Formats: sequence, structure tokens, C-alpha cells
Amino acid sequence: MMNMLSSAKSGLRFTFQVAGLPEDTFSVGEFSLQEGLSELFTLNLTLVKTHTLNPFKPQTEVDLTALLMQEAVLQIFNGELEQRKITGIISHADWAGTDGNKTLYTLTVRPALWRLTLNQDSRIFHQQNVPAILNGLLKKHRVRADSKLYDTHQDREYVTQKRESDYAFFNRLAAEEGISFWFEDETAFFSDSHLGMTAGLPLVYSPQPETAHGMDAIYQVRLGVGMSPQRSLHKDFNYDNPRYHLSHMESSEG
Repeated sequence: MMNMLSSAKSGLRFTFQVAGLPEDTFSVGEFSLQEGLSELFTLNLTLVKTHTLNPFKPQTEVDLTALLMQEAVLQIFNGELEQRKITGIISHADWAGTDGNKTLYTLTVRPALWRLTLNQDSRIFHQQNVPAILNGLLKKHRVRADSKLYDTHQDREYVTQKRESDYAFFNRLAAEEGISFWFEDETAFFSDSHLGMTAGLPLVYSPQPETAHGMDAIYQVRLGVGMSPQRSLHKDFNYDNPRYHLSHMESSEG
């Protein structure tokens, strides 16, 4: 979590803009970001709207309902250098109080891919491969997306979506094919290899991140162990040739 007090010490500067509102509508008081590979990020913000000191001009409040589903952008600067930009849509908005001069609002921003969680459907896809189905879902919900695939993905005779949200269906198919997704600015990327997210950007370890000016740094590392399955066995049945044994086994290393 970052706030304005820490930004004054580190030289960081934050801006937050909402589509359809003037750029200077909000100042960033505090925010937290939770994200992970193949997960929908959650950006929570506390925003400050400063009112005019003109007593003859009525104070305007922000229409919370009008904020919902609007595109929003949080930018993080170190001096004049942009360190990070997070783009998403507003899924929740609260009025958090006022002292007459300033009003606080709390907003939650999710990626555009979050729209896929809002429906439930049952469909059958015939003779399509998984990347084609994923792209179709993204186009249906107007999600800006890109992909980089290294393996050949065979067409499936049929794929069923049964009383699932489009996001649950998207996630299930991606996991079955070993496809991961992540977000860069306003774009959702997916790939079947870790090489798809290699950007060639330098990343250094610095236990004192305030000294790593102008570069991305890791300041904390944790090592751990855990249990996981070592072998996977998949079986199927051929109705045209019932005696044919359809099975495939894959074992992990280590």
C-alpha cells in the first residue's frame, strides 16, 4: 500500500483519471493493488476531491452510479518517469465522507476481463481449438487482448460450457491447455509459455528500494516448499472403437 506521505519522501507521484471526468477531479490519497498470474487484479483506492473555495459556486458531488464500468487509469511516476500504469474498469464506488472542503471516495478497479464474470451461459463449440474460443470470448466482451503461442493447439470435436460464467469457462479452458494470462496496461495477454512474457527489462535485487532510482527492483524474497501431484493420467472412450485404449500419462520432474 502506498500513500501520499510516503510519496513525498520517495519522489513518487500518483495520478488517477476516469473516462468522462476532468483529469484533475481526484487526487490519490491511498491505494492497494493485488495481482497474480492468471488472476483478475483488484485495485482499491481512496481518492480526494477538493472543492472550490468560491462560496457563490455550488459544490458538485460525483455521481457514483455514473462511475460504474467506466475506464479508469492509475499512473505511478518517479519524478517525471512513468513507473507503472494500471488500466481497468470501476466495479464499485463509495462516498466516504466530507469535511466541507474535501470529499473522500473509495473505488475498486478491476481489469476489463472482469466483465466475463457477470454472465452465465450454456453453449457448445464444435471443431474449434482453445485459443480460438478464448479469442471469441474476449471479442464478445470487447476486451483488448493479444497472445503469443508457441505450441500447436488441436481442434476439439466439441467443447461445452454448462451454466458457467464466461470467465469460469475461459479460466478452465486456459488451464486445460497450459495457457496463462496477465495484464499490461489496458491489454490482456495470454500465452502457453513463460517466454511469452519475457520483455527483456532489467530487474535487480535491492533490499533498500528507495535507493533503486530509475529502475525496477525486488526488495523482498521468500523461499518455500509445498506438495503437488507428480503424475497425471487422462482417459477417454472411443464410441466407434470401444476396445481401443485411449489414455495419456504425464509426469513432472523432481
